[in-house]
Amino acid sequence: MFFSNQLLFSEHTLNQIHIYAGRWLDFLMVAFTHCGDEIFYILLIPFLFWCVNKRLATIVGLSFLFSTVFNDIIKFAFNKPRPNPLNLAEGIAQLNNVYCPPSSPGFPSGHAQNAVVFWGLLAYTIRRRLFSIFAVFMIVAISYSRLYLGVHFFGDVAGGIIIGCMVFTCAVLLIPYFDRLWNLQLLSAIIIFVMMPVAVAIAFPDDATVKSLGVFSGFSIGLIVTKNRFGEPSFKLVPALVNYFIGITVLLLLKEGIKVILPSVAYADFIRYWIIGGWISFGAPLTFNHIPYLSKIYR
Repeated sequence: MFFSNQLLFSEHTLNQIHIYAGRWLDFLMVAFTHCGDEIFYILLIPFLFWCVNKRLATIVGLSFLFSTVFNDIIKFAFNKPRPNPLNLAEGIAQLNNVYCPPSSPGFPSGHAQNAVVFWGLLAYTIRRRLFSIFAVFMIVAISYSRLYLGVHFFGDVAGGIIIGCMVFTCAVLLIPYFDRLWNLQLLSAIIIFVMMPVAVAIAFPDDATVKSLGVFSGFSIGLIVTKNRFGEPSFKLVPALVNYFIGITVLLLLKEGIKVILPSVAYADFIRYWIIGGWISFGAPLTFNHIPYLSKIYR
């Protein structure tokens, strides 16, 4: 009944709600949709962790990774198609041909879901009115950009927002128990943060799932190994920017460099992203703390 609703899942709806305002709006919508891409979060979450607030970044980052995995599993469980460019108006069809992923199912929209989780949790934890308004704007803009580009039905985006709200609510309810995770015994930590992610990756060997689980596992193990070894960062502009430049350079080198060494298969992606997760939570802070000038940002 839900997926047969013509208002939610028809190209006609996209044709009706699309705004034609010229190339400048195309450019703006592409920019907003890129704010929901993997690379955006890869660049932003480590910055929060290394330079702003580790606890905030960890809560938001792990919730985002869980949301990504959950979204991917739901996508392939329903396996619903994306809009057909043959049924779209000419301008929307052109955007669809450029920006629509070739093989990824449509429901629910990962961009919309992850925007709710990421920006919603940032707003919840920061609790500043202006930032909350900005967070809501980003959620709406990223979600609408998927409709504007013709890569999702209205129902895909609505479903993404609803599921994102569910993940957001679960994350908020679990925040009081968050600190206990990093005081687990070794065996419990291995079961929760290594064996379980590996089992899910084997069961759902899709690209996005495997990568997210790899980062989740490596990042979590890195946190457990360090525990309270490193202090919280206090943002100081120059040291923070130097830290970030070093950290993100190594991260991108790991992301692309290990790809050359390892074969292009699921288990290799898990290992590659496991190393990236470990670098974010353990390797980079360890490096920063051994360089006197860079360690200045840690309290």
